[in-house]
Amino acid sequence: MVCHNRFSLPARRLLAGEPSGQAIPAQRRAKLVVNDRPYRRIIGNIFSCWNTSWLSFRALFNWLEPRHFVLAMVATPIMELIFFAFLGSNLGVENARFFLLGGAMIASCFPAVAGGVMALTSERYFGTLENILVSQRSRIYLLLMRAMPYSLAGVLAAVLTLSAGIIALRVPLPVEELATFTILLFFGCLSSALFGMSLGVLGLLAGNVFLLINVAITAISIGAALVVPLSVLPPWVKTISHLMPFRHAAEGVRAMGVHDLDNVLSSIGPELVVAAGWALALLSSFRYLESRIYREG
Repeated sequence: MVCHNRFSLPARRLLAGEPSGQAIPAQRRAKLVVNDRPYRRIIGNIFSCWNTSWLSFRALFNWLEPRHFVLAMVATPIMELIFFAFLGSNLGVENARFFLLGGAMIASCFPAVAGGVMALTSERYFGTLENILVSQRSRIYLLLMRAMPYSLAGVLAAVLTLSAGIIALRVPLPVEELATFTILLFFGCLSSALFGMSLGVLGLLAGNVFLLINVAITAISIGAALVVPLSVLPPWVKTISHLMPFRHAAEGVRAMGVHDLDNVLSSIGPELVVAAGWALALLSSFRYLESRIYREG
């Protein structure tokens, strides 16, 4: 007696919708292979690169312990938020709401920008940069997907800072505005993380990456009008600020409670354009670094 297992030919024919005893035509088999493989390969690459990005985030992110994360990513931004809020309010620059939202956005910049920089520079420090250079995976998946964990870490830091700021400053925000703020915040953090990773390629050649991180966060805080009103900035700074992360997301955040939801969310498109620009800069600079390493040995 012969028993067919679940991998037998009749079972495959039944699963394919063919009558038992009739083989699938070769032309149809080729068509099925052509139709199935591309999207399966893309989805498989996305999930594989996400797992790699998450493992890299856990291995290279230096604030995974809760007490270190709260001290560096929450406590320090809260103190800065309260300082700017009291100083700016007493000087008549803006009200406390302005500095509350701006301080929360600054809090998200540190995990996004600093994490993006260290996502590449830490690979060199731990001696794992060669694994990226010899990898056969597309750089689009391998590099761009790494920005996602740092973007989510920035959103988490900003939400915690905003919650503490609401309590400390006694500035209430409606639930609808909180939800809109979180959406805009994610896209701002995404462009900031890609910006940070672009600087990370420069950090592979430079020595002091922490100076690079501090200058970048300060530039975003001023250029994106997170701590100062956009109207007081010089014209040339306003022009350059359109290329900075968070510039358009911050504009949408400032419009909350003034304009309708469609006008507020319309700033997501320009922010995505900025993120795409920094993603292109990241891929181009990393490709240049690869060619230089291979050329010089």
